[in-house]
Parts: sequence; C-alpha cells; structure tokens
Amino acid sequence: MELKDSCPEGRESYTIFMETDAILRNQRSLRRELCISRMLIFILLIVCTVSSVIRCIQQIPNGKNNDIMNKEKANETFASFISTSEDVNSADVQTPLTAFLKIAGCPNLTRSWLTWTPYSQRFSNFTLIDDGETLVMPHSGWYHFNLQITYAGKENNPMERQINLSHNIFKYSDSYNWKPVIINTVYETVYSEKHWAKSVSSEVSHVLKKGDKVKVLSRNVPLIDCGGDPWTRNFLVVNFVSEIREL
Repeated sequence: MELKDSCPEGRESYTIFMETDAILRNQRSLRRELCISRMLIFILLIVCTVSSVIRCIQQIPNGKNNDIMNKEKANETFASFISTSEDVNSADVQTPLTAFLKIAGCPNLTRSWLTWTPYSQRFSNFTLIDDGETLVMPHSGWYHFNLQITYAGKENNPMERQINLSHNIFKYSDSYNWKPVIINTVYETVYSEKHWAKSVSSEVSHVLKKGDKVKVLSRNVPLIDCGGDPWTRNFLVVNFVSEIREL
C-alpha cells in the first residue's frame, strides 16, 4: 500500500516562507552593519574635528608667546650691539690717534718721496722713520687719510699749456712682503699759459695692520708751492677710526 503526500502545496509554501525569512534576516543584518559603520565614521569625524579645534586653540597663544620671545631676543641683541658700539666709540674718544703732518724741506724739495714734519700737539702714538719719509701705524684697524698738496707755476719752470699733476699714497705691509701698494691716487690737469696755483686734495679710508708703513709720492715735486702757511697748503692728516680685532 503506497503512501502519498496528501499536502504538497503546504510543503512548498513552507519552503518559500523559510527562504523569504532567511533573506529578510540577511537584509536586516546588512542594514545593522551599515548603520554601525556609519555611526563609527561619524564618531571618527567628530573626534578629528574636536582634535583639530583643540590644536588650533593651543597654537594661537603659543604663537603669540613665540613672537614675544623673538621680540625680546631681538631687543637684547640690539641692546648688546648698541652697548658694544658705545664701548668702542668711547674707547676711541678716550684715546684719539691722530697724525698731523706738513711737508718738510720746503722750498728745497728734490726727492719724489715726500718727507714730513709732525705738528707736536696733534701727533700721538704714530712714528716717523726714514728721516720723516715713512709713517708707521700704531694699531690694526680703520684709518682715514686726508692729503693736500698745493702746486703752482713758477718762474724757473717753463710754462706749458697742459700740466698733469699726480701724487699717490703707498702702503707697505708684511701681508704683501713689504712691496709698495697704492691705496690712493690723484690726477689733476691744469690748462694755463700764465702763473697758476692748484690745491689737489684727496681722502681715503683704508684698513691697515699694526706696523704697516705709509709713504707719499709726488710726480711734480718741482711744482709744489711752499709759500704761505705750510699747515694750510701742504699737509697729511691720518686719523685712527676704529679697531678690527681679527686683524
């Protein structure tokens, strides 16, 4: 005797119901996971935003403090520089070094290398050697030179239409094996057929070492005018300006 399924439609309905329920459970699980993921992302965004805001708040006062510290350091550096400059200037003022010289041997000049006579009240710490031809520097540092030589046409010199005047300041230093080095040169031209007079002046600042020597060479010695007050016509003034300690 065969047993037949009396309710085939019921079994099919049950199977379809079970499959539909499984699909619904999977969909609910996916929705739950998606919701959790979105919540985590949202929380992470909030945390990042809060952290950024906190950092910005912390950096603002720190930046102000850094600016204040930098300004304070700059003020300290400037004050130190001013103090050092004042010390150097005060030292220079307290110990002025000046050589005020006039040409020696006028009016009987014969040599191109000029010789000098010091003005005693304005000649400190410098030294003249080689019969007044060479001036020795007492310190290492900056020196300022002011040289003036007055030339004039004389009766015992044939007058020319164009007269070229020239004189130079030379230095001698162990840095150059005591060979002459020009630190200042002057050229002037006079056009005249009659008697004339011309004061040729020049100024220069130069760095020299202690013991360096200075000489003056004129290429127009016969034309040097020795008349009048020699201290206002033919002179060399050397002033020590400031020290350079690394020399």
